[in-house]
Amino acid sequence: MNAEQGKSTKDWRCIMNKRIGLSYRSCSFGLVWLDDKLEQVHRTATQLGIQRHLPLLAAAPASDAAAAKKLWAAARQQVALNSSFVVKPRHGSNSKYVAMWPCPAQANEEAILESIEAALCAEDPSWRRESWNQNAVTKGAVLQPLYALMADVLETGEKDLTKLQKPLELKVQVLFGEVVGACLNSHPMYLWVTRDGEVIQWDPKTIGLLKKGHGLWEDLPPQIFYLLVTSLSEHWPQIRQDSEAVAHGLDELRVDWLLGDPVWGPRIGELTYMGTMALDVFPVSWRLAKAFAAAHLSRREDRRLEPFG
Repeated sequence: MNAEQGKSTKDWRCIMNKRIGLSYRSCSFGLVWLDDKLEQVHRTATQLGIQRHLPLLAAAPASDAAAAKKLWAAARQQVALNSSFVVKPRHGSNSKYVAMWPCPAQANEEAILESIEAALCAEDPSWRRESWNQNAVTKGAVLQPLYALMADVLETGEKDLTKLQKPLELKVQVLFGEVVGACLNSHPMYLWVTRDGEVIQWDPKTIGLLKKGHGLWEDLPPQIFYLLVTSLSEHWPQIRQDSEAVAHGLDELRVDWLLGDPVWGPRIGELTYMGTMALDVFPVSWRLAKAFAAAHLSRREDRRLEPFG
């Protein structure tokens, strides 16, 4: 695909934006749970018959003062045990107002309580551009154990660990109940995981790989790449199976998996409906869009349309 074709070809961002607009017309309450970081934990466990999310240490809606006190009590208990945990808004996205506490006993208790207060009533301008479903989620906060961070597996002498102060997260995209691929949350333009679990490393010099003005290609430390490949070799079939089971009956869903923690093993970080997926890797982004559109048109016209024929 040359640059001129790329300018006129619709990609996944176009599909996502159209669907976000349509969500405000349909206002489907039945889909809200897919962006609710509390409800999705319970629903997913019911669907799969096993807990795949990290367990909930505590949760509270912003409107319930008594529940909020229980949230603070749970946080204080983690501090007393010096057990790492993370505070997240029940609503929202883009890692806004997420606070990680890897060594809570060494942290300022007031700062921890402030992070909970901030998450409970969090508001961010970027959320107004998200779907109606996401903005319909009840405001609140959840506490969960902190998954192992990528920086933990690197040598302390590494130059810049800021980008790696988060779990190794694989974004798995499911279209009409079938996993089509996955990419890394931290390095979305570095590699692509196929449906069969094969890892494809992108060559940043490839013409037409990255959309102009959208992101930068960044190298992935070899230790993290090895951690990913090792996790996939052992767990990919189960990750794919569970992702497809959760997405049953939906036209699309992104399932974000946390990988590499020797204690917890693979865990679902969150689900998101109408989410971003490899937006900057153009060959993937436009193919996702064409496959999605062709599937919907096939249903409408009652005949199979070949998106790449």
